[in-house]
Amino acid sequence: MKKIPLALLLFASTAFAQREIFPSDYKPSPCAPENACESFTEVKFSSAAFKFLLRTLEVAWDDEHRDELTAMVQPYCIKRATCMATPGNIWWFCNDVFAQEIRSACDRKYPPKAQPHDNEQCHTWVDVYSAGVDQHPKTDWEAAQRCAKTTPATTVRKMEWWSVPPAIPIDYKGVIQVYTIDSETHVPVQADIRFEDQTIYTQDSPTGKPITYYQFKWPRKLVRTPNAQGHTDVVPTMMTMSAAGYEPVQMRVPTVVPKIVVSMSPSVDKLKRGRNTVTVTATDAATKKPVEAQVYVGDATAGFTNQPIEITVSRKRPEIWIRSPFDAYSDVVVVPAEK
Repeated sequence: MKKIPLALLLFASTAFAQREIFPSDYKPSPCAPENACESFTEVKFSSAAFKFLLRTLEVAWDDEHRDELTAMVQPYCIKRATCMATPGNIWWFCNDVFAQEIRSACDRKYPPKAQPHDNEQCHTWVDVYSAGVDQHPKTDWEAAQRCAKTTPATTVRKMEWWSVPPAIPIDYKGVIQVYTIDSETHVPVQADIRFEDQTIYTQDSPTGKPITYYQFKWPRKLVRTPNAQGHTDVVPTMMTMSAAGYEPVQMRVPTVVPKIVVSMSPSVDKLKRGRNTVTVTATDAATKKPVEAQVYVGDATAGFTNQPIEITVSRKRPEIWIRSPFDAYSDVVVVPAEK
């Protein structure tokens, strides 16, 4: 199994503060193995920390805190057992969800700002613990999956989902994580994530493709779709989450789509028949910075925003509207056509 990176674990600790990635009100599976976790028993954690993580776990700190930390991880071990008994969840997925959860438990037990040293040592300890869990055979998972198949679901199940961040800024450069749980049992669901007209790869999931609970970066992509005004809006691409036995979830990527604020000088009531010199001002609603867009009068281009242009008003005033040439913004009607 490819071990979950430290960067993802750190990110997951922040995500957990917003919402539990494995809700505490989950429904335990009758097929969950009794031996919920088995980590290192013959190797000292301080030695394993250096061997597996190239990090230092102080021997005295380990001796002092080992019993309380062993007790701390047990509820998450029990959760892991139910995860492994959930059809479709691969053993490495359950191990990685477990690793994220116990790291977050450290942040609650030893707040990083108030107890930075204990927090760092706790993170190292639980990372060693989860590395030890990874080293053991997947026989428990295989038995749990066989048990689960003896009582197959009679209906297609449903998933709930959320993402971190919940709404992705269009210029966001960081990582994204999407979480899915069974709507009834509240157990994490290992679901594949696909994007319309985009193939995304990530080094952080064992498959190399986006999977729920693993981080990835989404290259920004907006597409145009017709709107009720006869123009087009820019919208995020479609994202589909799918898992065996579950109803697929399809929705647009939760993206903060940029918007334009427009005005025209002189105002529409000051326009006269014949030629007029006007300036259509366009700015980004969030940044207040000027936006370069083409100005159209009816179907004809008249110039660009934020600079004087000439338009001709005949017997009836044509529609004046703008379009971003880079597909970064939706079309905006500045002045509707005169009826």
